[in-house]
Amino acid sequence: MTCRLVWEPEGVLAIYEGGLPSAGLLDVVRRIQSDPRFDDARYVIHDFSAVSRHDIGPSALTELAALHYGAKLSSPNCRIVFVTMDSRLADEIRKVLGGDLKSYQCEVRPTLIDARDWLDAQPQLMLLSDVMGFIGR
Repeated sequence: MTCRLVWEPEGVLAIYEGGLPSAGLLDVVRRIQSDPRFDDARYVIHDFSAVSRHDIGPSALTELAALHYGAKLSSPNCRIVFVTMDSRLADEIRKVLGGDLKSYQCEVRPTLIDARDWLDAQPQLMLLSDVMGFIGR
């Protein structure tokens, strides 16, 4: 698996190529979320267009949901977009990340252009971080 991270002014584009093991995806997400630039990110785009095979299933997506849940506390104004034409993967992403484990708003789009168009059509989020737990009191 190859993944190239492209940090843009308002977010990050992760471009994957070749085989994508679920552990590789989770490692990339951890790397993105641990970067100081993530605190101000408006979006993360995971571009799977050049992925030839993967083993991403409900278990890996559940772990991904947990990573998103924790990251949202300190970086609440982010949206996540997955680019794939794999309908089975798209359905799993929607089911797991859009269900009971939802934290970030997640979307699946067939092309990178569609992903960017969707992001451009969304209002900017202006949520306050509650990492210290003061807002929830």
